[in-house]
Amino acid sequence: MNSTIPEAVLRADEMLYSVLERVAFSRHLNPTNAAEARKAFQAGTEVPPFTYQPLSEADEILRVLDEASPPRDHPAGLLVGQCFDGACRLLRALRDRTPEAFHDMNLAADWYPTDELLSQQYAPSSHAREPMDVTASQLIEHFEVAIVDRKLEGWVVEPDPIMSARVLVDGAKRLIRVRPNARFRARDLDRLVVHELDVHAQRSMNGRAQQLRCFATGLPSSLATEEGLALVAEEVSGTSSPGVLSRQLEVVRAIDHARKAGFKEVHDTLAERVGPGLAWGISIRIKRGLQNPGLPGVYAKDSVYLSGRTQVRAWLDAGGDVSLLYVGKVGLHHPVSKWLKDGWIQPQLVPDLWTA
Repeated sequence: MNSTIPEAVLRADEMLYSVLERVAFSRHLNPTNAAEARKAFQAGTEVPPFTYQPLSEADEILRVLDEASPPRDHPAGLLVGQCFDGACRLLRALRDRTPEAFHDMNLAADWYPTDELLSQQYAPSSHAREPMDVTASQLIEHFEVAIVDRKLEGWVVEPDPIMSARVLVDGAKRLIRVRPNARFRARDLDRLVVHELDVHAQRSMNGRAQQLRCFATGLPSSLATEEGLALVAEEVSGTSSPGVLSRQLEVVRAIDHARKAGFKEVHDTLAERVGPGLAWGISIRIKRGLQNPGLPGVYAKDSVYLSGRTQVRAWLDAGGDVSLLYVGKVGLHHPVSKWLKDGWIQPQLVPDLWTA
């Protein structure tokens, strides 16, 4: 690949980055009334009455992205164009909130679980669970110390009540969001630093050093590598949560079920295996964003944790060089070695956990 990236591609990449930097998509994806919806569901309402913050500017952003789409006759233009395509599918899903729009996004991103993934088996944890007595404020303080220690310049942590996850990293904004009413176990403090900072934030930070901003926000189909690497990093650092793989397998099975079932059926089936608390957490994550979660349809992104962990672990065990995964938010399938050889991208910092 020629190390010179056409100006039109660089402009398009900057335009997409400006959109991702400005719009907090997670605030439109997650229900604004999760606690109230859970109470209604527990009281007997068949379909949780989720409400969402409307993405009223979706059509305008789609128009802007259509006009700014890069030429795709250069490999860098093809990469950036694929990032445009992914952003547009997400915008349409958040605008329409239909099973069909989410299906288009899931299919293009390759998020639906394969038969091979569904057939995996992991034993549940036999460890006694520690109390969840660490507050979000304590985690935020822990993150802030770790950010300084890792020299992640410009990164900040802030509470955000409109989240289904407890923690979220937004690379475009250099922001770590923490749900303020979330609780954590003591072991989660170091585990989340490894997962969120040593993988998500560091890969994004390294990507900012490359010519294209999309290396900071995520190349096409890089998410499975991103989340898989984070789970493997937990294992390498000795901070992994007991039973995490068996729980991720339940998520994958629920995603497959939700393609043809509504919220209550998915939740009740899960609750028989994992209990009502975890069943609610999984169900809201895979039905979020949809206007009517009582219908078949799914937000299938969370399958990437287990699929990605399987892929990254196999790749590393076969001799893969982890430094190739730290040039930015790339995927295992990207020709990183060639890009480095051609001078199109540059090597970047690898966290100490991989060299200890």
